[in-house]
Amino acid sequence: MKNLPLQSVCFCLASVAGTAAIASNSCEVSRTLTIISATDDGLYEETHGPENTIDGDFDPDSRWSNQSQGAPKTLLLDLGAQQTLTSLDIAWYKGDERWSAFAIEASTDGVEYQTIVPMHQSSGGTLELEQNPLDNISAQFIRLVSNGNESNEWNSIVEIAAIGCGEDIAAPDQPVLTERAGQGMFGLRTDLPPGQNFDLLGWYITTPADDDGDGRADSVYENELSAGWTDPRYFYTDPATGGMVFRSTPAGARTSANTNYTRTELRGMLRRGDESIETRIDGGYPNANNWVFSSAPESAQAAAGGVDGVLTATLAVNQVTRQGRDYQVGRVIIGQIHAKDDEPIRLYYRKLPDNKYGSIYFAHEPATGREQWVELIGSRGDRAENPEDGIALDEVFSYEIEVVGVQEGDEIIPMLHVKIIRDDGSEVIAEPFDMRDSGFNIEDEFMFFKAGAYSQNNSSPDPEMDFDRVIFYELDYSHSPAPEGTEQATAPVTPPAPAQAGIVFDDSFTDGDRADSADATDTNWWTTTNSSALEFSAGTLGLVTGGSGRGLRTTFAPQMLAEGQSLQASFTFTTPETIGEDRDSALRIGLYDMLGRAELLGDLSASSSNPNTSYDGLPGYMIDFDVNLANSADANIDIRRHGQDTQGRLLGTTRGYQHLGGGGDPYQFEASQTYTGTMTTTKVSNGLQIAGSLSHEGTIISQFSLLDEGSDVNNFGMLAFHANSNTFGSSKERETPDNGIDFTNVTVEVLP
Repeated sequence: MKNLPLQSVCFCLASVAGTAAIASNSCEVSRTLTIISATDDGLYEETHGPENTIDGDFDPDSRWSNQSQGAPKTLLLDLGAQQTLTSLDIAWYKGDERWSAFAIEASTDGVEYQTIVPMHQSSGGTLELEQNPLDNISAQFIRLVSNGNESNEWNSIVEIAAIGCGEDIAAPDQPVLTERAGQGMFGLRTDLPPGQNFDLLGWYITTPADDDGDGRADSVYENELSAGWTDPRYFYTDPATGGMVFRSTPAGARTSANTNYTRTELRGMLRRGDESIETRIDGGYPNANNWVFSSAPESAQAAAGGVDGVLTATLAVNQVTRQGRDYQVGRVIIGQIHAKDDEPIRLYYRKLPDNKYGSIYFAHEPATGREQWVELIGSRGDRAENPEDGIALDEVFSYEIEVVGVQEGDEIIPMLHVKIIRDDGSEVIAEPFDMRDSGFNIEDEFMFFKAGAYSQNNSSPDPEMDFDRVIFYELDYSHSPAPEGTEQATAPVTPPAPAQAGIVFDDSFTDGDRADSADATDTNWWTTTNSSALEFSAGTLGLVTGGSGRGLRTTFAPQMLAEGQSLQASFTFTTPETIGEDRDSALRIGLYDMLGRAELLGDLSASSSNPNTSYDGLPGYMIDFDVNLANSADANIDIRRHGQDTQGRLLGTTRGYQHLGGGGDPYQFEASQTYTGTMTTTKVSNGLQIAGSLSHEGTIISQFSLLDEGSDVNNFGMLAFHANSNTFGSSKERETPDNGIDFTNVTVEVLP
């Protein structure tokens, strides 16, 4: 909002034909006039209705609050009869901290209004009633047109007093109340998207849509979801109740080739919009976005975002499928705990077409052993009789799913508790379910909650009309933190030490995974974009870049170079069948000082829309290779220095880098060929020498070096790679052919 200058306003109004507010005789004695009603458009905040402005209560909680949302809001005051006004006094909420923008209009008939105070600002210096002198205005109706404040778009007034003279008007016995527009059930608003009725920053959603045409169900992540994203086909606010509608049609897209059913379902995200934390770590290890059982190893608890947990929901199932195979008809999953691959619980609602009521039951799918079923209300059978105590469609009920660790001698036993709460307050409680032998008490397991409508029927002949629909009215989850004293899983950052000549690491990926294993020459590998960037097999590290710019990196023991020493990174890689054309500066390599940032010892995603500040300001350098320029003679090796600019993308952009120079012989990348590159930093007396080279079949095809005179950068502990989109490969999917470059060896060594 623009700052509106305080205006000097003359309120001497000439009588104008057709106006509804005219000058009248002066008041000999002014007094506080009765305001018989204060009303607005009904979109006020919760209990902060307009009647609070005329109740004589100066408590800040007794106020009117209504958000502009792009247009001013109007507070209408009725004086009960035509009166003469000398002032309209306003006590603004937080009036001593900020100014508020407003105008005043008046009318004798409530139809035609005349502006008597143009839009201007309150003083911003008092909590008391602030006078707005009026020049003996004759009016019965006053409109205060308010348009936000210095800090935001909220219009908030604690009290209003109309000063003047005229008839004595009795105050009504009961205040005239504005019916709150958009009011639904459970305090929900029917005029707001789900993300503004519910706290959805801790969830992302998957729907049966495939709007991007990639053959898989689309997902929308926390920040966009909580900002108000909706889809009128699958996820929206119920116009009658304000509830959060999940609609899943069997005709939609699935999440993967291994999934048989469609869903409109939320997935718990403990990172709450911090996209520097990956959704999950490849290999199934816990991270700050997921939780573990208290029976898991302490190292897993320390790495996770929470320990044990409870999921609570209030909902109603409105529709289930009625056609299709007998064993699929009428069933939908309404809540889950999902593990890495399995499901400690899937909570089902099922109503058969001939039954009046539905059943509730759950499945426990262990990581080891056979799936088990527990019936809570009615039967899960395909020809079950009507459960007399069942739950009807549209009946509101609640569930609670909880995992708690129970001490048994020296062992923690993970126990699953499930409860159904009926609308009348009665409860159906399952026997505690012992999960000690389910295989989840290990290092490489993690959990997350899910809730929504996960259809379990893919055989309906009329999927557009025969679908599942569930409305949630309340939804929440919580977890316990890792026990105090639990050793943190993140390794400490080692301060730089004088470099010693020799191999720092020499990784040929023989173990086929990303971790620094018992092999002393291995190193850890992390992502700089998203987890899809990494692909491992015995002997190769894949950088999956076809169609999407992606990066990876490794950290190593920090090396502080002495004068005359060099740190050299060598990397051998094979190009895919498809190589892009005219890709300037498209293959990038960087060496950096980590500055002791412990968070760099793990996956940290970054993109243009979600930069990561952990990458900002790292001292270091980039070399980059052009890829098959239209004029091959222009292809060279560029050298850039990382600056202090807050780009938050490491190698994902050349912004934030100072271009130092470029050169070397022209070159071209050929398909399905093996190349070796090097990046070398050498500490010299007057700065740092940076060099890059590219070889093919043992012959150097291009090389370039320069001196960054005066550079004091000589500590290095991180090596990173990045390839731009449409550079290498035709696919951005892991485990598919022609999807990027494959490294067969990466080495970092200190040269004397």
